[in-house]
Amino acid sequence: MKKLTFFASLIISALALYLAFSNLNLKEAFAYMKRMNPWDLLAGSLIFVISFLLRGIRWKLILKKSSGISLPLATANIFIGQFGNNILPWRMGDVWRTIMLKRMVDLPLVSGGVGLGVERLYDGIVIVTMGIVASSYYAIHTRMLKTLYTLLGVLIGVFVILLLFLRIFGHREGRFIQNLSRGIDSLKNPRDFLFLLAFSFFIWTVESVSFYYFFLAAGFSLRILEIFLVVAILNLVLLLPAAPASLGTFEYAIVFATKLLSIPKEASLPLALVIHFLRFLSINVVAVLFAFLLGLSLKREIKEVEKEADKVEAEVL
Repeated sequence: MKKLTFFASLIISALALYLAFSNLNLKEAFAYMKRMNPWDLLAGSLIFVISFLLRGIRWKLILKKSSGISLPLATANIFIGQFGNNILPWRMGDVWRTIMLKRMVDLPLVSGGVGLGVERLYDGIVIVTMGIVASSYYAIHTRMLKTLYTLLGVLIGVFVILLLFLRIFGHREGRFIQNLSRGIDSLKNPRDFLFLLAFSFFIWTVESVSFYYFFLAAGFSLRILEIFLVVAILNLVLLLPAAPASLGTFEYAIVFATKLLSIPKEASLPLALVIHFLRFLSINVVAVLFAFLLGLSLKREIKEVEKEADKVEAEVL
């Protein structure tokens, strides 16, 4: 089944690349690429890394009851997990994060897995909200808005269900209940929930600023809502299963989103390729640095993840 899923993800990536590169004027595309400002590209890359450092703070706060998780470890966990998603299929970097915390601070796999789910819910609410605001302003197709409103309703509904679960069952004994409760500890206090939601909006705003500099490098000074539209569409498209590092789907999403802003493909596609490469490079370099500081062998870690993946999936799900 996994082989079939991986094959399907490769087909999706290949199709996305075909759509992104079709009807492209290569001469104009190379001309746009040559004109890019390297300093703006560097600024965008540094701000992107900062957004991930902020994610480390949020990850520590989500798992606040697990006192053994220091801020440096939580941040390293974020970068190494994304490193895994960049080079391994099936977003196994997320599995890597749970295994790493289990081994280093004995955080139960259930707690880590549920914590990841909560992290995704915060991100989902922010991304969909950004998409709704930007789409409403630019009068994007009504069907898209209805889809976004439905997604937002589902995400909020899941949060409400988790809150009710905590209120009803959170006090009960039992290893599974306690591990699950630890994984969603940040939802127990409404003030913590609202703070983390606001902090998530801040994180995504910082990441959006990185896109401002990336587009500025190509000569396009986008307004904040235009950037929100690009970021929202990009991250919704990245939900599709694809090759490691979202090869193809990343490029197609940028081309599709910028087409709505009347930016020609000859400018948006080379920019998408450069952004994708710089994000890939910056995350991986910082992840390798964290692995060195923690005394981890990434090669050995990857083998461990591949060996333990099925066990993690069975225990968490």
